[in-house]
Amino acid sequence: MNILGIGGFELLLIILIALFIVGPSNLLIFIRKTKIVYSEFKQKRDELISVVEQTIDIDDDIEELKNIKESLSDVSEKTSKSLKKLKKDLDK
Repeated sequence: MNILGIGGFELLLIILIALFIVGPSNLLIFIRKTKIVYSEFKQKRDELISVVEQTIDIDDDIEELKNIKESLSDVSEKTSKSLKKLKKDLDK
């Protein structure tokens, strides 16, 4: 048995220490509260991961928008040059 890198002997040792510190009458209450805290921790971790992933996606979108802006600038310059050339040709 290997849960989160903790083998069977380590898990038994943790349970015995918890039983010694908390006492047999409060052990179930302690386990329930620990489970609640762990669940909240996992929820906050998942929220943080989600925010980080969104930030990474936004950074990717920003890079893509910069590339599009550069492409549009190039197209704008080429169009402007073409229009100037066309105007010159029409003026002749």
